Amino acid sequence: MGAALRIILILVIAWYIVRFINRYITPVLFGSPKKDKVPPGPEEKKFRKSTRQGDVTITDYGKRSKDVNPGDNDYIDYEEVE
Repeated sequence: MGAALRIILILVIAWYIVRFINRYITPVLFGSPKKDKVPPGPEEKKFRKSTRQGDVTITDYGKRSKDVNPGDNDYIDYEEVE
């Protein structure tokens, strides 16, 4: 019984150490993601004002060309394995 309690105690301590590292040490080493965020530009502000929360918007960036030629398709016949 003492070994199980010892393992649980080690796991809890390890959990708090990992949380501490993620919360305080990682932002100092790699920079905070909140500081790296660029403020929204005028177009994004206008877009946010024109849409309500929950609306779905689709932005079309034009037709994209496909790199696949229609005549180069190969047919692959798969066999069932029993």
